[in-house]
Amino acid sequence: MMRKSTILFLLAMLMMPALYAQKSEGSLTAAQLREKGINAERLGLTNRAEGYYRRALATPEGDTTGETQKLLGILLEGKEYYSEAIALLSQSNTSEAEAHQAFCLIQLHLLDSASQCAQRAIEMDTASALAMTTMAYVETERDQHISAIAWANRALKADPKFARGENVMGYIQFRKGNHTEAMRHFKKAIQLDSTLADAYYNLGTLYCMRNSEEMAMKLLKQGLRKNPRNIRLYTALAHAYRMRNDGPKALECYKQILEYDSLHTPTLNRIGTLYCEQGHFDQAIAYHRRALSINPNDAAAHKYIGKAYVDWGQYDKAIQSFIRSTNLCTTDAETYMYLAELYGKQPKGERKQQSAYKKAARLGDKDAQSWLVKRGLGW
Repeated sequence: MMRKSTILFLLAMLMMPALYAQKSEGSLTAAQLREKGINAERLGLTNRAEGYYRRALATPEGDTTGETQKLLGILLEGKEYYSEAIALLSQSNTSEAEAHQAFCLIQLHLLDSASQCAQRAIEMDTASALAMTTMAYVETERDQHISAIAWANRALKADPKFARGENVMGYIQFRKGNHTEAMRHFKKAIQLDSTLADAYYNLGTLYCMRNSEEMAMKLLKQGLRKNPRNIRLYTALAHAYRMRNDGPKALECYKQILEYDSLHTPTLNRIGTLYCEQGHFDQAIAYHRRALSINPNDAAAHKYIGKAYVDWGQYDKAIQSFIRSTNLCTTDAETYMYLAELYGKQPKGERKQQSAYKKAARLGDKDAQSWLVKRGLGW
């Protein structure tokens, strides 16, 4: 038998490389940590990359170039943490950062701010296909399709093999209702760049809308082989399973996301909505509250709690949840529409109902506008 002293010596020798690595990593500069983050991203290790970027920013010297902020912001954009991504991207004075910031603002329905960022991105680099593509997204969300197509064409003229340009052209056609044409552009985008997750996501979503769940699942799994940890693709795959009424498979997709990021509040909220669809209202609300424990300012979580209470028939609690949501986010027309409907069920709730419809109408909701017009009311 080995002597105890020999065993301890061997254990010490085995531990030395790890201890040395920890010590050496602790003395790395911001630039070195940033490079490690870049390498981790190339390997698909997004959580590790995020850790390196955050450590780089926390070093005494930080990063005055804004490069680490840009990289971390783009990474967080992919995780749907749009507000934090915007805060980071705004610290990088580059066309690329402005373009990504604009995309995040679009997701938060802040189109005027998104347009300003996209314009700055173009001014910083007049030949940037990415900047032009982002402006095309902004114009699409404004339903300015002629302008959107012009910007997309400019992007593709600047770079004829720019996959994101084909992808945004597909999105424009989708918004116009030309689904066959949209599908052609999404497929072209994937041909140009087989790793472009957004194109897989858009095409998979379009297949779902055409009730072709099997095609959607096949395509999204293909996209996940190219992007093994992509949250949006897992989310779209879960949606396809939900359309097929396969709750357990959808839940597997969501739990896979939580394995990569246990604090991912959008996924916790989606699990909550899944339980709500199944009539498990208490479980649904528990998941939304879990999201709120991570981010108390999560307006979506309050909104989904409100929807669960509506389905549960607890209208007073639903109203309180929707009000909390609108206090945190004033740009979501749907929440105001829910409030308007609930106020309409209350005795003497007409004034509050009109106010909610007016707020939704100002945000562009066509149903709210129609409701007000029929009653001779403006907004």
